[in-house]
Amino acid sequence: MIASFDCKFKTNKENIEKTFQHFGLRKIQSSLYVGNLDNKERDKLNENISKIIKDTDNVLIIPLCQSCYSKKECCGRKIKFREELYKVF
Repeated sequence: MIASFDCKFKTNKENIEKTFQHFGLRKIQSSLYVGNLDNKERDKLNENISKIIKDTDNVLIIPLCQSCYSKKECCGRKIKFREELYKVF
C-alpha cells in the first residue's frame, strides 16, 4: 500500500509519521510511505490515524495489489525497496 499525508502542524506530522512507522510503513519521500498491510492492519491504521489528525490534515491510503506494485518504476534517485518490513505491535 501507499500512504501519504499533508498536515499543517509539525506535531501532527510527527505523530502521523510515528504511526506509519509503527505499522511498518517505510518513508520513501517527505510525506510518502509504502508498506505491506493486510486488511485488518489497514483498518487499525485508519483507526489510529483518525484519532490524531485535525480537520486541516489529510491522509491518503491507497491499497495496491502485488501485481500492480511489482510494476513500479523509479526515475532519478534510486530508492531501495525492501520486501520485508518490520511491524511493531
